[in-house]
Amino acid sequence: MKRYLLAFIIPLVSLGVISPLDARELRIGYIDSERILAEFEESKEAQKKLAEENKEWETQAGSMRQQIADMESDMEQQSLLLSDEKKSEKLQELQALYLKFQQFQQEIWGQEGKLFQRNLELTRPVVEKVNAAISKVGDEDGYDFIFDASQGNVVHAKAEYDVTERVLELLKKE
Repeated sequence: MKRYLLAFIIPLVSLGVISPLDARELRIGYIDSERILAEFEESKEAQKKLAEENKEWETQAGSMRQQIADMESDMEQQSLLLSDEKKSEKLQELQALYLKFQQFQQEIWGQEGKLFQRNLELTRPVVEKVNAAISKVGDEDGYDFIFDASQGNVVHAKAEYDVTERVLELLKKE
């Protein structure tokens, strides 16, 4: 954690945003966002709801997998009795069912799937409340910076320490 603080404070001093004396007076704190989310009741409720919905989707997927397995088994058992035309027809049905299963998986668990979207819907209000609480603690208790120990990010900082404009000015000069 000290490494992160030094890596953050040294550039502030070198850019002239704060003096070495100011750096000693900085009030810095940290949070453990993983612990907050694990213990915050609304977060636990959101995760529980998401898990329940995911369980329903997994049940649907399991049913589809079973349908595919049953169809494969039926085809295997009937292979000697079926004409080539009927085998081809059954194979196309199996392929269509398998394609439907793959589409279902992508729709639910894909990169922008329903699980991802639902997670955003459920966690957005929780994250907003947590961020508001962090800012309130930072402002009320006079913290200059609050870091997230589990992520290594700054989650609260006084606006006076924002050096973005100074960096942009320096980049424009080069």
